[in-house]
Amino acid sequence: MKEFDHTGLLLAEYQGKLFEKSTELNCSSAVFFRRFLHSDYVKKMDLNDAASLTLDVNEGIDSIQKQFGDFDYGKTKYSKSAMFWIGYMYRYLSYTREVSTRFVMKLFPYKQLNDVYYSFHTQDPEWCVQSLLEMNNLSEEIFDNNLRLKKVMEEQGNY
Repeated sequence: MKEFDHTGLLLAEYQGKLFEKSTELNCSSAVFFRRFLHSDYVKKMDLNDAASLTLDVNEGIDSIQKQFGDFDYGKTKYSKSAMFWIGYMYRYLSYTREVSTRFVMKLFPYKQLNDVYYSFHTQDPEWCVQSLLEMNNLSEEIFDNNLRLKKVMEEQGNY
């Protein structure tokens, strides 16, 4: 596990602000999540390198909109504060566990994070991670790339 240092904090806060800003778009939160997840921008975010990004929220939103066009469908929007927290937690997990946003979002769908927002958002991020793992019957081992590969190989009889 990687230490959550100053760079991690910058990136988590930036992604939280990016998600929060998405509530001003004409689309639902679900549409934004899908577009973000499939964007070239998330690939830059997953480098977890603050120096490779401008950390300008408007530029981040513009980058996603340029790739997919203007989002003008869907109605259900999560609150700004929930969106900030969800964005923050996804980056916190990606940064500290050194995994992709896609992997994190597959483990912990945005609907689940929105559902637990009110009881989790004031807690320490590590407490939140451990609670989410427990809720999903998972352990920290899920973030170990070597262990996941070994399990796949065992299942296929190659180990």
